[in-house]
Amino acid sequence: MKLVYIIIFLFINTFSFNTFSQTIAVVNIQSLIDNNKIYQKTLKDIEINQEKFVNDFNRMENELTINLNEIEESKLILSKEEINIKIENYNNQLSQFNFLIEKFNFHYENEIIQIRETIFKEILKLLEKYALEKSIDLILDSTTYLIASNSLDITIDINSELEKINLNLEYKNFEKN
Repeated sequence: MKLVYIIIFLFINTFSFNTFSQTIAVVNIQSLIDNNKIYQKTLKDIEINQEKFVNDFNRMENELTINLNEIEESKLILSKEEINIKIENYNNQLSQFNFLIEKFNFHYENEIIQIRETIFKEILKLLEKYALEKSIDLILDSTTYLIASNSLDITIDINSELEKINLNLEYKNFEKN
């Protein structure tokens, strides 16, 4: 019976040693991306690029409002058929305008997603390098755990390495056609 206890004791000690020998680190990937200076500059460039389109969209929206007001004012003067034709034209213009806005928003959402993916790929490379250099067995994103010691957080280290990289974050301009 003593032999069984000794074997169980040795078995537990052998496997518990392997479990506790792992090195774990935590990184806040969202923060690394959102606070990256090149990313923030690229977002500002995109906003500046969008301004000329927003001005065009505002002009188009004003024209649609004017058309709608003209339709309302001409209801007493025009026949039902003429009003229906104007309403149909207005609805077509409004539909085209809404489609253009959706296309515009979709375009820039996709561009930002691609830019974020580019940064994420660079972060992964840095994390792999860091894990090899520091002999880290497991790196968790800060959103995948509940509580951890601040000493496990390597976000600052990775951020300093990320800032050294000259990321080429390009985006395509929106085209109406």
